[in-house]
Amino acid sequence: MVESNNPKREAILASASTLFRRYGYRRTSMEDIAKETGVSRPSLYSHFANKDEVFRGLSVRLHEDALAASERILQSDPDVVSIEDRLDGALGAKLGGVVTFGDESPHGNEICDEANRLCGDIVTDASVRFLAMLTSALRAASRRGEIRLGGSQPTAAATAELMNLGAYGLIRGAEDSATFYTRLRSFVQIFVSGMR
Repeated sequence: MVESNNPKREAILASASTLFRRYGYRRTSMEDIAKETGVSRPSLYSHFANKDEVFRGLSVRLHEDALAASERILQSDPDVVSIEDRLDGALGAKLGGVVTFGDESPHGNEICDEANRLCGDIVTDASVRFLAMLTSALRAASRRGEIRLGGSQPTAAATAELMNLGAYGLIRGAEDSATFYTRLRSFVQIFVSGMR
């Protein structure tokens, strides 16, 4: 559960994010986080038992924020926001944090290694929830006639999985986030044209 109503906890996570990006996970200590936040070490330890917990808390917050943004975009009025824009926006919101982190930190590889070590369950949960959200949005778009699914076309669940995997694959080889977002837009346009 996310403790988003606790301002001190949120300040700690914001400070930790800044330090992890600046110095990497290994070089950032709990003392550094306390100092950056402006709290005592005992106060820091009253919220998080150790640096791993801080990192996991940050991961939960980032994933929850991404899921909330994706859901808002997917639920946009289809008479105002095209299916391409909804899918592009949702995939960008979900995956954008992964790709932009490399733009913002020279320690991106180290942070990814730590995320793999510490946060696999968080990532899996967020992915399952995102796929369910995307599947639901695709079903709704199919019912409205924006796209065709089923029959000779894949199911909504299969389409959601393929879109998510394809979009995630666009991160590889993208030298920066701008390249990723440009590729994502083209990918979604091509994908949606195949569902019409």
